Amino acid sequence: MSVRLGTGKSFIGSLIAKSIHDFTDLTILVVCYTNHALDDILTGLLDVGIPSASMVRLGGKSTTRTEPMTMQKQTSPFRRDWSTWTIINGLKAEADIFREDLERKFKQYLQSNVSWKNILTHLEFEDPGYFEAFRVPQAADGSIRVGRGGKAITGFYLLQQWENGRDAGIFKKEPHIQQASDIWAMPSSARYEQRLKWANAILQEKVNDMYTNASKYNGLQDKLDRLWAERDTAILKSKRIIGCTTTAAAKYTENIQTASPDVVLVEEAGEILESHILTALGPKTSQLVLIGDHKCVMPTSNVAHHTHVLCRQLRPKVNNYNLTVEKGEGYDLNRSLFERLIIRGYPHTALIEQHRMRPEISELVRVLTYPELLDAPATKNRPDLRGVQDNIVFINHDHPEDNAPQLKDRRDGDATSSKTNSHEVQMVLKILRYLAQQGYGTDTIVILTPYLGQLHKLQSALKKDNDPILNDLDSFDLVRAGLLSPAAANMSKKPIRLATIGS
Repeated sequence: MSVRLGTGKSFIGSLIAKSIHDFTDLTILVVCYTNHALDDILTGLLDVGIPSASMVRLGGKSTTRTEPMTMQKQTSPFRRDWSTWTIINGLKAEADIFREDLERKFKQYLQSNVSWKNILTHLEFEDPGYFEAFRVPQAADGSIRVGRGGKAITGFYLLQQWENGRDAGIFKKEPHIQQASDIWAMPSSARYEQRLKWANAILQEKVNDMYTNASKYNGLQDKLDRLWAERDTAILKSKRIIGCTTTAAAKYTENIQTASPDVVLVEEAGEILESHILTALGPKTSQLVLIGDHKCVMPTSNVAHHTHVLCRQLRPKVNNYNLTVEKGEGYDLNRSLFERLIIRGYPHTALIEQHRMRPEISELVRVLTYPELLDAPATKNRPDLRGVQDNIVFINHDHPEDNAPQLKDRRDGDATSSKTNSHEVQMVLKILRYLAQQGYGTDTIVILTPYLGQLHKLQSALKKDNDPILNDLDSFDLVRAGLLSPAAANMSKKPIRLATIGS
């Protein structure tokens, strides 16, 4: 379903979910990109009559209305029996053995120094030719042979001689040394490289040993996780609607797929990476409902000419601009599945009547992006904005932008920093003060900005500003009318909502 801004997409999504809930026995997985969008659609499901008991919300965040749906608030008759606890305790004990062994071997690896003994042991099994060339012969009478300075010859004598670029010394006439003439004729550089290969192979053996232990430990932990998750899985299986963000869908994928949702309903599908939607699909998914806006254009800017091209719908975020649609290299990583299907002509339904904006505002949208957009009757004949000559006001200025290099906008192409403008911040503060004097409170005002840097600057300015009207903005009209004391107004103060256009 392709739906335009303010045309009722969330409401339609709620009705679709209600129809599936009321007239089938199918299970629905509701997926959103943000927690805010998830709470909105779950609240919408409550508003259309789906009981809270039919739904569960994955993830740590929630609102007052969606909190009862969180996993922490669910009750379950699930109980583990004695045999299950025996298995759990056995797995924990076995995992502890592997963990301790892994910690010991890792410490040894960090302190490892490949010795001559390590090399000879390695050669005995991996390269017998070299091992035989370095074998120190024993005296027939059992006597101890000595070298220079009267020091006893050790079992590492020949390996030391070879490693130091020398010949076989007192053993060079031994038959087995003569047979290994090619090994003893190697130049020093070749000997060094060969020795390095042996050392790396020995260290790799230790790494492989640790990897084997770690794999076994991880396998035991996976079994424990599945056993610990049995309660959560039982809860998910008992619900008709499972709600989560794309992040939670990836985090709890095994639990979700165990619950076998039949329908996946995706809200704001145009903002979600194609891969995130595909990974939310399970083997038993029979229907995919995508709700969003496919007319996605990333915000661009021309700093030299102080122009900005903004849009209603942002594409999914990717860290590398070279992989985006806007770069034009053909990778198109930030093109959602939703947009891709519609571009390919996949059947979809478009809602064209908007219920959000007064006609003066929607006219701009019609010219820029949605020529077919219609205005619902409820958007017409709304009261004019108090104290302002026009309901839409454009303000032009020539004050240059600042830079915030510590806040790079991923949506702004190859930009190395986010944008800020101190002049506009002060302008916003003055406009807020004026609107407060007209009786508007924080519940009727939202400040949007294209840039994360400007958002941060606005937040800081509003926190620091001591203007009494701004401080009591949400209740200024009540204080002015004598219906609320300044102290009470300060206690009930709500912050002004600030957001970037992609929030």
